[in-house]
Amino acid sequence: MNFDFSNRFDATASQFDKDVDFVEWLYGITKLRRELVQQAHGNVLEAAVGTGRNSEFYDLRRITSLTLQDQSEEMLKVAKAKWRETHPAYEHCRFIHGSALEPLPRPAREKMSAPQDEGYDTIIATMSLCSTPGPSLFLRSLAGHLSVGDVAAHDDGSEREPARILLLEHGRSYYSLLNYLLDQTALAHAQQYGCWWNRDIGKIAEESGLEVISTKRKNFGTTWALELGLPAEAKGVKRQKWLQDSRQKIAVMQADVAEAHVRWKERMGKQEEARRKEEALETWRREQREQMKPKEA
Repeated sequence: MNFDFSNRFDATASQFDKDVDFVEWLYGITKLRRELVQQAHGNVLEAAVGTGRNSEFYDLRRITSLTLQDQSEEMLKVAKAKWRETHPAYEHCRFIHGSALEPLPRPAREKMSAPQDEGYDTIIATMSLCSTPGPSLFLRSLAGHLSVGDVAAHDDGSEREPARILLLEHGRSYYSLLNYLLDQTALAHAQQYGCWWNRDIGKIAEESGLEVISTKRKNFGTTWALELGLPAEAKGVKRQKWLQDSRQKIAVMQADVAEAHVRWKERMGKQEEARRKEEALETWRREQREQMKPKEA
């Protein structure tokens, strides 16, 4: 189903951390967040930052600038407050309210040494593929913001680590029974929490066309840690064509999502109308039964 319930996050932002803190600690996800985020270097973009659950784990000695993005304004408010509390003296962090499927600003730097430095060296996304309507295109969109070169140069000419997308996600399991349970409850879970928890993360990464450098799985295979890089066709003279193709696919997907929402609202409207008619009929029946009762003398 291609429905987008991500607007649920505005309603849950203030309570979100309390709801997931214990579960993430219990399943080792907090530790995995730390391990993933401490790999970030250079100009960093964290897409779908949510409430800023990764904020405390960044090694700022390795970071030139940090851009934190989310399409939920309420989530971003929590992330801002958390960042300022955790890193009050750090000046090179900015917050972007908007969709990662749309063009995002380049890294904010005082000096650009070469064209390849126009992109981000590290893009972080954690627990984000479950809430976007087009997850493989979401990854392609993020890849469009990576540094063009596989290895970009620092302003002083020294070599920088390869530009990468680092993901920590949840989705389908190794086990068919667990996948069956996820599938049976997916729609209800998405409607309530804005999260499709039965997505095949490996398939999404493959469909994105990006290079899958590494994949690690835990918790019966439902927790995924991936490292992605730009494919050969997204580099050099082919890059503009690859980016244009990505934008066209995203536009088609967004149109499909909009159409799906129209159909969904029509379906929900018909169900609501049927429910009201059934309630009215039941009220009429109840009144008729009351009228037919023998009156006391």
